[in-house]
Amino acid sequence: MGDTVQHIKVLGFSVDPSDESYFRILVDGKHFKYLTIDTGLYRVDDMCFEPSLISMLPPLPPGEWNTARISGNRADGQPHFSEVAQVELPSVSHLWHPVQIDYLSLRMGRSLRPNMYEASTPQFDLPIVVKFAQIPYDMPYLDSETSAYQRIQNHDIGPKFLGHLTEEGRVIGFAVERITNCQHASPEDLALCQQALSKLHQLGIKHGDINKHNFLIHDGRATLIDFATAFQCNDAKVLEEEFRGLEEELSDMSGRGGGVMLEASSEK
Repeated sequence: MGDTVQHIKVLGFSVDPSDESYFRILVDGKHFKYLTIDTGLYRVDDMCFEPSLISMLPPLPPGEWNTARISGNRADGQPHFSEVAQVELPSVSHLWHPVQIDYLSLRMGRSLRPNMYEASTPQFDLPIVVKFAQIPYDMPYLDSETSAYQRIQNHDIGPKFLGHLTEEGRVIGFAVERITNCQHASPEDLALCQQALSKLHQLGIKHGDINKHNFLIHDGRATLIDFATAFQCNDAKVLEEEFRGLEEELSDMSGRGGGVMLEASSEK
């Protein structure tokens, strides 16, 4: 283990005590790199605390690379870079909006979910919400959600789609308008939520996750969010089943899906 002369910032991670852990880091403010750390190499608490993790990383390898694996050295068990490669990382393939936003132009605000933040950028006068893949394995969900936003565009169902989010040229997510002065849905908002869900179903789309935290109540209406599991569905019975389940979802007190933090609500 040793110090590095490069500036490292941890942008995101997925830590698993019983499996590999994944990290997205920014080096010297401009180079994005993805690290895989073998199981059991570091304590979970240390990996989840940025200063501890950075202090324990072996010196970063020189040269051009964007993915690497850290393993225990066979001789002494000390962490070292066992694999380093420059690869073509996955990206969102469903590109339909003319606007692209460079991740490095963002000034991040509050974290709403692990991969969703309030942010500001010179391209927009008001704060926005960005959602993106923290690790390559997240990409299929972002691709699916990006596609869903195209299908619901101009139908007054979800937040306004503002553009694709890029990292070193590849698309890793998207930006939408920030809904202000809103709260998560409650059983009293059933009619508003039914109206929003009905619009979605009329387009032949099943949302797939209609928990109450995915309905934002504001200005006398409900806005649907989180289309990561949405898909085209022409089976009326399947759509009707989702619609009938809405009332129960709004009454659910388990907290499922409650990762979004709102200005006008302390509900999580």
